[in-house]
Amino acid sequence: MAALTQQFGPPTSLEDFERKAQMMNYVDYRAIFEGFFARLWTENSGRLLWMTHPAWPSNHWQMYSSDYDTQASYYGVKKAAEPLHVQLDLPNYEVAVINTTRDDRSDLTATSQVISLDNQVLATRTDHLDAPANQATTLARLDLAPHLAKHGVVLVVLTLRDAGNAVISQNTYWQGSDEASYQKLDTLTPQPVRITATATREADETVITAELDDTGTEPALAAKLTLVDDKGARILPAFYSDNYVSLLPGEKRQIIIRCRADAATSTRVNLRGWNVEPVSVTAAD
Repeated sequence: MAALTQQFGPPTSLEDFERKAQMMNYVDYRAIFEGFFARLWTENSGRLLWMTHPAWPSNHWQMYSSDYDTQASYYGVKKAAEPLHVQLDLPNYEVAVINTTRDDRSDLTATSQVISLDNQVLATRTDHLDAPANQATTLARLDLAPHLAKHGVVLVVLTLRDAGNAVISQNTYWQGSDEASYQKLDTLTPQPVRITATATREADETVITAELDDTGTEPALAAKLTLVDDKGARILPAFYSDNYVSLLPGEKRQIIIRCRADAATSTRVNLRGWNVEPVSVTAAD
């Protein structure tokens, strides 16, 4: 609670507390595993979580709960554990590409962007690299000091592409000059994120394809999708290909949601986020 208050300010309501707790969860759990991968097979050979779910509902130290819901921590771990992954080493701001597969990957391109909260591109760097199998490939560090000194908080957006320019991995960080500087994130204006959703039947599952599009003028952070029935109750279990996603203006993202075919006669997808205007759409057949 002390760390949450220092970073984001005192919670003003239960909803505000949950919003801030999930923001911390995503960053904390991603860092646990990215810290491991940054020193893969040199200092680190494994990572063990002592608790994936507690015996009672909690907003920390869990990735999922007895009601089959998942928190932002789950998606932070999922992001960090991508088989081919681009990441920022937070102690020194080195960029690294992690390949935990058994296949070498060549002709990759890693793009690093430093962006202000009002969407100004402050710096861009492009690295061309090969990523040997089962290894961390470390690139040069980003010089964030002058940007943090001037802006307090910046976004670091990393994108890894293959030889055909297809995106393999994308990773967004909000990085502050100190703990209290993260309170500047609360100055972000709520952004309109357009969402469309279509539903299809596959065997005994309903598969919903949701398309997100940041139509605003600023980054939209931690956009959270929630599947509900026609009465507004959450549909659980539901499995999302990604969640708590961050988008730059004009950026689009596709998310696949799966649930039991008999979970509901009608499904809707609710969208909210750190600075996302809430919206709800029907998943059309």
